[in-house]
This record gives sequence, structure tokens and C-alpha cells, in this order.
Amino acid sequence: MANYGKYYIAVRLLFLKQYLEANAGHDRIVKRGELEALLREHDMPVEKKTLYADFAALGDICGLQLDYDPHKKGYRLLNPPFEPYELRLLVDSVQSSKFITREKAQELTAKIKKFAGKDTVESLNRENHVANRIRNMNDSVMKDADRIHAAIAADCKISFRYFHYAPATNDNKRYSKSGGQYVVSPYALLWNNGNYYLYAYDSEKEKFRYFRVDRMERISQPLPLKRDGREAYSEKNLNRQKAKVFDMFGGQEYNVRIRFRNELADAVIDQFGKDIMMMPCDENHFIILAPIEISPPFFAWIATFGRKVKILSPEPVVEKMREFLQKSLEMYKNDGEM
Repeated sequence: MANYGKYYIAVRLLFLKQYLEANAGHDRIVKRGELEALLREHDMPVEKKTLYADFAALGDICGLQLDYDPHKKGYRLLNPPFEPYELRLLVDSVQSSKFITREKAQELTAKIKKFAGKDTVESLNRENHVANRIRNMNDSVMKDADRIHAAIAADCKISFRYFHYAPATNDNKRYSKSGGQYVVSPYALLWNNGNYYLYAYDSEKEKFRYFRVDRMERISQPLPLKRDGREAYSEKNLNRQKAKVFDMFGGQEYNVRIRFRNELADAVIDQFGKDIMMMPCDENHFIILAPIEISPPFFAWIATFGRKVKILSPEPVVEKMREFLQKSLEMYKNDGEM
């Protein structure tokens, strides 16, 4: 009977805890009548002294910080697991990800909804239609990411096969290294334009590289090989590296001087971060000097803004920009060929 009593109390506290965490917050009030109705719904007695004892137990055992508002005559939860805006942010992040399949996104959203109260759950019924979501892949990406995280935590290398999509093949895949295994030292997983990338040190090429996680196959468990590249890696360097690279395409690095019209300041900060120095050169333009790994996506980004931006130096980058534009122009001539 004593064990039954402990079980009964635990169930009662669980009902109250779940309801308060979902419906109370800094600015959300749960009234005593709501809690009493909850207990009656589950055939549990409602007594003033018992409810106060429940609140004390929820504080001592579960760490809930309840505060009574005498004006609104209800209880706030000062340490809710999530506020409504945080749940909406989580759902939007899941739903807008390209590499999470629609089915998995719906499954994750359903789990997030369990943290929402009755006034919030309806606002979480939102599905972002992602044009580039990989519909035909399975849900292995997140499980593969767990293996990568485990290798990072264990300071170990991993191996995998890597492919690119290609037309006119049986499975639309073209494998790098003729299908052979990469063995790399993983250091970070990064989001970029809705895709998931591994940032890893490639000992064969003696440099850090990016790999799309959804294009990695047969990812191993952490190998009994310690990681290389520790001296060259730091989170600070990684943040600088991300600003240098466009769409994760690496290339030769230059210190590039670029002139922009003032209205492009937002675009510059989005790409290079808030610490980028934007030096006024006249009332309509500013100039930046930034280390950039030159690649076709960089030139495409510059071309996006037309006459509002111009690469000033160094000359090799200016020349490569001219070549990029010239080849693009030739494609649209009558006799242009790829």
C-alpha cells in the first residue's frame, strides 16, 4: 500500500509538472482552477493543503520555480523549459532544413509540440515548403551526424565514401576517389544555406576541407586513430574561415579589396560578419578588405549586385572576375558553347 501511495504521488506530480511546464511561463499565468480541473479529470482529490504540498515537492524535487501573481491570481513559472517563441523557432528551424525529410520534420515537430500548452500548440502547425529538400533520401543524416559528434568528442578520425550527383548513371551518383574511403579528422559540423557540412582535416592534402553530410556514405564509428590538424584548428579560426568561403567552395586565398554602394551594407555584414571594416570612400560607396578563397560562387555573388559592386584589387582576382563574366557572356551568344 505504501508503494502504491508513492506511485500515486509521483503520477500526480508528473501531471502537474507537465501542465505547468507547457502552460506557465514568465508572462503566462496558470490559475488554481485549471490545476484543480486537471486533477479531477484524472480522479485525484483536490485539497488546498495537498496542492500546496505539491508545489513544494515540485520545487524541491523537480526544480520548478513557481511564483504566485496576486493581481492575476495565478502562478507563473520562472524557469520554463521553453517559451512559446522558442518552440516556434525550433519548429521553423526543423521545417526549413533542406536535409531533413518531410516525414522526419513532421515527426520532430510532433515531439516539440509536447512541450507546448493549449494556447501555443496551434501556432506550431506550420510547415515550410522547402524547394530543395532532399525528398528521396532516408533519415540517416542525423544518425550519421551523431557518429561524427562521437568521433569529435573522442578525438578520433572517421572514414566514409563521398559522392556527387551526376546525370546518366544508374543511381545518379559519382563517387570521389573511385569509390574509395576518405579518412579524415572531424572538427565541426556547420549549417550553411540549410545544408549540413563537416569541417575536417584531410591529412593527404594537408588542409581543412568541407564535406556535405548528406553526400557522405558508410560513415564509420570513431576509428582507433587520433585526429590530425589540432594545431591548425580553433573556433576563432573556423569563424574567420566561414567568412572567406562562399557556399563551401574552397580556393586560393587573396586579400581582396572591394567597393560597394552604401545600400549593400546589409549584404556585406551577412556574408562577412559584423566585425568587417567598412571604410567610406565617398558619400555613396564604402570599401572592404577581406581574405577570400576565390571560387565561382564568389564571382557569382559579386555579379549578383551588378554595377553596385566592383573588385578593386589584387589584379589576379580582377582578371579572374573578367574571365568569369566573359565566359558567362559567351554562353549567351548564338555560337556559344559550354
